[in-house]
Amino acid sequence: MGIFGASSPFDQDVERATSENNTSEEWGLILEICDRAGASAGAARDCLRAVLRRLAHADPHVQMHAATLLDACVANCGRHFHLEVASREFEAEFRRLVARAQPAVAQRLRAALRKWAEGEFRSDPQLDLIPSLHAKLAAEAGERAPAAAPAAADAQTVSAAEKREQEELARAIALSLRESGAGAAGAGAGAGAGGALYPRVDEAPPPAAAAPAAPRKVRALYDFEAAEDNELTFLAGETVHVTDWSDPNWWKGYNERGEGLFPANFVTAEAEAPRSPERAGERERERRAPSADDEPLAIDEAAMDAALAALHEADPSAPDAGASAPDRREARVLRMGPLVDAALERADRRHARLTQLSADLVDALKPLPRPHARPQARARAARRLPPLRAAAGRAAPGRVAPGRAGPGRAAPRAAPALPPGVLPPARRPRARCPPRCPRRCPRARRRRRAADGGPKRYCK
Repeated sequence: MGIFGASSPFDQDVERATSENNTSEEWGLILEICDRAGASAGAARDCLRAVLRRLAHADPHVQMHAATLLDACVANCGRHFHLEVASREFEAEFRRLVARAQPAVAQRLRAALRKWAEGEFRSDPQLDLIPSLHAKLAAEAGERAPAAAPAAADAQTVSAAEKREQEELARAIALSLRESGAGAAGAGAGAGAGGALYPRVDEAPPPAAAAPAAPRKVRALYDFEAAEDNELTFLAGETVHVTDWSDPNWWKGYNERGEGLFPANFVTAEAEAPRSPERAGERERERRAPSADDEPLAIDEAAMDAALAALHEADPSAPDAGASAPDRREARVLRMGPLVDAALERADRRHARLTQLSADLVDALKPLPRPHARPQARARAARRLPPLRAAAGRAAPGRVAPGRAGPGRAAPRAAPALPPGVLPPARRPRARCPPRCPRRCPRARRRRRAADGGPKRYCK
């Protein structure tokens, strides 16, 4: 059958119905799975593969839920599922599961197989593989029983229901004999005769019920908050009375808050001796007494480091006899919380203010834009350009046109006209002061004045 092959569409629903966290059977989900599995032969095959995969789980609680789901599918899924169960692949997987399962799970599977062989698979010749499988397993169990212990095998064969029926039958017979109204002798004879056929009720009283185990005391290691109605809430250090510890993962117990289930790894055995009332009262007075730590304090980094070190080095499984000092340190550090929040807020405001100042300073140090330098550049360019010529017939502003005299001035003398083809005489260049002129030379003095910033003049 290959139960560890590809996944089937029933895997998710089957895992929910057989979860180890279920405290009871999810019959609504089980009936929904049965309706889907009985629709076709392929659906029945996929459902059986998913159930067998859960039967091979390592957790016995999952195996018990899977056995219940398999029994419900056989009873409600119809012929398609019956044909898948009555196959050689299922027979091989069933024999392997019975051989490897725990005794309680193996007994549950054998009881389900016996029910199928005597019910749904009894009269159909196509389903005779299940009755033959039951006969083989019963024969193998019968062969092993004498070798092990005959008395123990007989005690396991007779179920509790059969014992109860025998006891009720014996009581009914004894009651009918008392009500018949027979004489003392007849009653004695009847009792003697009945003693040979039926067990005597007076001589064999029913066994007394086993006394319930005394509750165990455990101490909580961690806080546990109930998420369901059937769970128990407790705090670290509280005492819990355990009434049922058969399950390795979830125990049942009670405390002053109520009764319910809780994780087994959240508690430990109550190893320490019970505290005396005097010691308990003294610790309560110490806890409630006002201390110097209640006064207004400042932020102390050393106290924070000490509290963190104490928390890291604390052992939750150790007795809490000396836990008062760490508790006081932790409470003192917790009271510093508002001061730390205020200091962080001040630091945030200061950081925001400095960030804004930095942005403003960067904006102020940026270079000036280029349009501010354009007027100066235009002025320098105007000084370098030659003066514009006056238009024809008009003089430029501040100038006198040729041939006209200005106000208060004599008209300039016109240059003599030259005959055609004659060039004007070349203008004699001005004489310059020689480079090695004596210091008392007028030319040297004029040259020094020109070098000092005065008007630049040349010797004639």
